[in-house]
Amino acid sequence: MSHIAPRSLLTQAVFGLGIVLLGASFGAGTAAVATRLGGGAAPAFLLGLALITALGVAIVAISPVAVFVVLALFPIGSIVLPTPVFAVQTVEVAVLLVAVLVIVSRLAQGLVPLAWAPPLWWALALFAWALVATTVAQDLALALKQDIMLLLGIVFSCVVLATLKTMHDVRRMLGVLVAVSVGLAIVAVSSGVHLSEQLGGETVSGRLTGAFNHPNQLGLFSAIGIAVASGLAFGARTKTGRIAAAVSIPVVLMPLVLSLSRGAWIGCGLAFFYLLIALREARRALVVLAIPVIVVAYVVGSFTPGKTDIKVVGERARAITTLSPYDGRPAIYAEAEREIKNSPLVGVGPGNFPVAAQRAGSEAVTVYPEHAHNLWLTWAAEDGIPAAVMIAGLVIALALVARRASKVAAVHSRRDRAVIAGIVAALIATLGQGFFDYLLRNAVLWMDVWGLIGALLVCTRVYGDMTPEAASATTSDTS
Repeated sequence: MSHIAPRSLLTQAVFGLGIVLLGASFGAGTAAVATRLGGGAAPAFLLGLALITALGVAIVAISPVAVFVVLALFPIGSIVLPTPVFAVQTVEVAVLLVAVLVIVSRLAQGLVPLAWAPPLWWALALFAWALVATTVAQDLALALKQDIMLLLGIVFSCVVLATLKTMHDVRRMLGVLVAVSVGLAIVAVSSGVHLSEQLGGETVSGRLTGAFNHPNQLGLFSAIGIAVASGLAFGARTKTGRIAAAVSIPVVLMPLVLSLSRGAWIGCGLAFFYLLIALREARRALVVLAIPVIVVAYVVGSFTPGKTDIKVVGERARAITTLSPYDGRPAIYAEAEREIKNSPLVGVGPGNFPVAAQRAGSEAVTVYPEHAHNLWLTWAAEDGIPAAVMIAGLVIALALVARRASKVAAVHSRRDRAVIAGIVAALIATLGQGFFDYLLRNAVLWMDVWGLIGALLVCTRVYGDMTPEAASATTSDTS
């Protein structure tokens, strides 16, 4: 029989008493607020709080629920909530609250507040350097917002790493992400789309945005969802799961196409190219499905009654390497280079690219850019060249641990390897799109990426300490 030390019992008693007092205070405050609400608002208020409380209990009792809650809020995650200092997005608040609950739960179990993995040291170094760059920011509120967003992204990765224990947990997380992607896709497409192109597809109006603020954001979110679904189509444990993942791919592909985001198209193409290299089963599927897909695409393109939108998509695809004369990117790139040259170490401050671009002498002063339309240029201009180097270090560190885990998983379970490949493909899609635009100011996309980084680190933890020889000795699935 195990023996619980008196100190441990005292700690649990104090923790329990604190929870009781906190609950009593919360209940009294809730009742006081509810009595001040008129009409039918009080019952709705109490019901909403009851649901939130139940969700909080579920997060503490069933730890993976913490991650699922954040993913489930993605459809409303871009909604901006004003604060006295700066605006925050709904998903950022959700990550903060979930992280607090997870930390409290782990402390009650005598665990460290959050889990950690070596590649995240690069992320922590990036955050520390961002704080240094904040000291030169002209707009301190913008800089602090970016710093907090970066910290919350790292925290969300740690929450994923702390709450997901097995590959089964990872599959469930990815399944929720795909389900959310499908839901967003259906809602976005059902809202209707009326594309109109000018200049041979270089400029298009009426592009699909869905729950996002810009069609390019919808495009990247869809590209990530397609990559994850592709991994599950080969890596789900059940036949039903694999079929569901495969069916979701064309559904999520629709908003990707109708967003007309050429950067997201390229990112998705790079993700598929990686999957073809990494997975033999993906190459087999390509051989089997290539001809039917081409035939269906030809039939749809030839006989669909309203062919205007399809024509616009084709024009946009043919103009994939052509910049619109109204784009302004040459001036924006020149401005980024100017900012990097003027302050190569700390840049102009986190989130301050649009502020610097409006200064006298800027070539982008008439364009009003929010970023440098490139992941690397944006970070180098705002936080200095060291920040871009740290991001590269994080990418390389993740690639190395993912490669090792993938090699071991290939021996132990090809389906686990497919899941890992799907996560890596999603991150590749993000990097590929990042060469043409910078969309990670959107908190949903930001948390999506950091959540996938956390999921990848869970996979590397499962297989990281196992050698291929040991994996071969415990092979569970080679079929």
